[in-house]
Amino acid sequence: MASRATPPLTSEDLISIWSNLNARYFDGILPLIGLVWSRRLTSSIGMFVSRTGPRSSWAGTVQAKSPQREIRLSLPLLKPLLTRTPYGRNELVSTLAHEMIHQWQYDILKRRPNHGPDFLRKMTEMNGEGTLAVTIYHSLQKEVLALAKFAWRCRQCGRIYRRQRRTIQPRRHHCGSCRGALQELGAVRPIPAGPTPRPQPPLHQLQLSFTF
Repeated sequence: MASRATPPLTSEDLISIWSNLNARYFDGILPLIGLVWSRRLTSSIGMFVSRTGPRSSWAGTVQAKSPQREIRLSLPLLKPLLTRTPYGRNELVSTLAHEMIHQWQYDILKRRPNHGPDFLRKMTEMNGEGTLAVTIYHSLQKEVLALAKFAWRCRQCGRIYRRQRRTIQPRRHHCGSCRGALQELGAVRPIPAGPTPRPQPPLHQLQLSFTF
């Protein structure tokens, strides 16, 4: 059990990869932040996390590895790739590069991270050398669904949403396709790896039934 929870790369390894990408594609201007393996992150292969807005007073003075900002990498999704496939390291590096673009938006451009024109311009620039394969969304849909334990169905169009945890709230969220009401199906059997299914949108692409 302990071996399954052991990260395939150490913190020093991640910092080394991050530093190389920072020097090569960002002219070394990005401040070092936390690079952590997450056992709970299963809906995405990576995530840039910031706990306050990009224009907050601490944004320009935060120390390296501050808990306020960090890049999380999914241990359940990346470890099998790194230990069993020849392309695992490329997936990891491209994922880290993706999240570093979000860090660049946040720390340098002082903007909320998104996949808009700034992201696309930087992504195209980084992919131009042919050594990276940064994309907007990851390609591990089969692996994500294999970890899903809960599901919701749209009452109107029948679309199914699967998640590892109960992150969808039918009273708050509507179907992203037709805005229909969602019905929880409860615990479900994970889908085994097979042909690539229809992509499942991340939580932020679901429609909110109300706003605060």
